[in-house]
Amino acid sequence: MNSYTKTILRDIGLFLHVPAIMACLSIPVCLLWGEFYAILPFVICCIIPLIIGQLLYRLFSRGAEETKIRHAMITAALCWLIVPVIGAIPFLMVASNLAAASETSQTILNFQNPWNALFEAFSGFTSTGLSVALRASQLPHSLQWWRSFMEWIGGVGVIVLVISLLEPTTDAYQLYSSEGREKRIASTVQATARRIWWIYLVYTIGSIFIFRIAGMPWWEALNHGMAGMSTGGFSVRDDSIGSYSAIIQTAVIPTMIIGAISFPVHYRLLTKGRLSALWSDNQHQALWLLLASGIAFLGLFNYSFFGSPLWLHTVFQWASALGTCGFNTIDLYDWSNSAKLLLTLAMIIGGTAGSTVGGFKLNRLVFLSKGAVWRLRRISLKSHESMNYQLDGEVLNETEATRKIEAAAVLGFLWIVILIIGVFILLQLALPDYSLSDVLFEAASALGSVGLSVGITSPELPWLGKLTLIIFMWMGRLEIIPVLILFSKVRKKVIGNR
Repeated sequence: MNSYTKTILRDIGLFLHVPAIMACLSIPVCLLWGEFYAILPFVICCIIPLIIGQLLYRLFSRGAEETKIRHAMITAALCWLIVPVIGAIPFLMVASNLAAASETSQTILNFQNPWNALFEAFSGFTSTGLSVALRASQLPHSLQWWRSFMEWIGGVGVIVLVISLLEPTTDAYQLYSSEGREKRIASTVQATARRIWWIYLVYTIGSIFIFRIAGMPWWEALNHGMAGMSTGGFSVRDDSIGSYSAIIQTAVIPTMIIGAISFPVHYRLLTKGRLSALWSDNQHQALWLLLASGIAFLGLFNYSFFGSPLWLHTVFQWASALGTCGFNTIDLYDWSNSAKLLLTLAMIIGGTAGSTVGGFKLNRLVFLSKGAVWRLRRISLKSHESMNYQLDGEVLNETEATRKIEAAAVLGFLWIVILIIGVFILLQLALPDYSLSDVLFEAASALGSVGLSVGITSPELPWLGKLTLIIFMWMGRLEIIPVLILFSKVRKKVIGNR
């Protein structure tokens, strides 16, 4: 076995400790609520990845090389593929343990189907929030907690968590960037990861207390605080945030927006008290502009369709879509196609880079917008004139500016192609009562790691539809490139073995 493969297996072994520790920490929840039938599933979910992780790490540490970007990309893709598979164990086993009981709800019984268990786990760890649970309120407390815990860990990332707990290494930045992060807020990657988690923890605790003060019971405030800050969107109620009072719904909106703001800005805001940090760069300026303009247009569409702008629902759903949180207060299936398409666009764009959101990210939208402006300016230049490339107050040379635009354009192209492929696959399933705009909405929600749904995601969705959305959630969480690199590597191996 070559050192390249050993490096990947070593790092995967390291990251498998995360679901093991998560499962171990979930056992007290089973004891607290008297759900003793859930203890063994979590024990198994702890032991299996712990043993495999230890074996991989110990066997392949010797002979492994320093992690390069190619290792990190493949490691990240495999990590985010394997960890959710492990996360499906509690769903499968709890459903099997309760299957014989006459009072067991259909919501729980549906998780005997491995596709449903895998779907829920992938949605959780990728902090997407699409759910095949018919009625979330009927899930055991242990599974409600597990769904929220997966989203909370997945919001920042398994790899970032591991880096925050390890000693600094020369290859930490490659792993850090493989989850779609670039900027540091400290001198080292490890210190950056730790500060991210402290900020995340502070905001999560703050959200929980705010929800409780607004009127949520403690258990619901805990779960919604975790799901909200991770921009995940799982709820412990059947209609998400819809059955809560207007006060609670209003209190949830700031949490969704906070999750869409990058951690470097949060760090400057918390440590230096600079409110100006919230609009100090182009992508955050774009965030506030899109929030305001999107609410106005969505309210206009709702007024045209319903005769009322539905202001609270409009503000809530736009913040949920652009912040890729996935909470909802109303059945979006009944909204107009224009409103659904506008929300689809918000889910595709997403919030700022360096936050917990999914989507294309606002920094790339800024790069493409700047690129269009720069292109038009270059055309109009006279022969003796030169042009400055300026971004966030910094002057870039032409090579650097071109590189940023090309990177954004490539990812944008991949986003469009993959989204179209997914829509075509879902359309072949002959889904009843769903229009093209509905299918596009659901596909964008999965690829953007959002979680808003018009009803297509359900236990009755054919396995091919579930597989398509699972792949979308996986690719969307990693921003597509690592998954394509993994597919390319597998394809070369297959062709090479023929």
